[in-house]
Amino acid sequence: MATGEPGPGSAKRAGPPPVGERDRLAKGGQASTGWVIETEVSPFHCLYQDALHFHSQSRLTLPRSESEASRLARAALLLYLASAEALVHQAAVELGHPELAAIVADSARPLPLLDVWRLLPSILGAGRPGLIDPGVAPWPQFAELLALRDSWAYPGPPLMRRAYYRSPAKSAPYEPLLPHEIPPTLPLTPDRINFPRTGLPRDPYALRPNHLDTARGILDAGIEALDRRLDGALTLDNRHRRELTRLV
Repeated sequence: MATGEPGPGSAKRAGPPPVGERDRLAKGGQASTGWVIETEVSPFHCLYQDALHFHSQSRLTLPRSESEASRLARAALLLYLASAEALVHQAAVELGHPELAAIVADSARPLPLLDVWRLLPSILGAGRPGLIDPGVAPWPQFAELLALRDSWAYPGPPLMRRAYYRSPAKSAPYEPLLPHEIPPTLPLTPDRINFPRTGLPRDPYALRPNHLDTARGILDAGIEALDRRLDGALTLDNRHRRELTRLV
């Protein structure tokens, strides 16, 4: 669906009915409602495509404005992770045992997203038995991706929110400090600037399109790894992207 087009559920203001139709309505007739379709929305597909859009726009905007590119990158990152949440919660409801699916898909008692991904094979009763090993790639990287999002939602005290910028001259533009640029006199370790496994910046203003490339790669690798763990049940017949539509 192209950007700007109304999606299912969006409303369009209608103009007045034609003269003949007004006459029929005035006599107690019923106006035709036209054709109505019903669709089953896939939030994963919707949000992932939105993230791709902002991702590409961030890359195109970067040469013109780093601040605008970073703003688009932050939006894309949040949408990528929202799509990840939708993916596993929908799979639990559609493919899992109802009494078990409620454990991970109850919005009133949400579980940490990484726990949901790890528990999903047991909830579905598919694939090999046992939990996903959190120490094997791509799960440590996926955990850092979630930790970045959590650091925005739970920012903590001022000490945890400090960010650093560097410039070759006091009056020149300042850029986010990179780990290899830390001055020897500054008591700062590289992991206070970037996450060690992924290189993603802790400072939200430092997020750039190349970091989105990393984030998307981690998410895609996580989906592939989980799908293999489930013997293909997660994406069978493209079910995670399918949006069935019928005339009603």
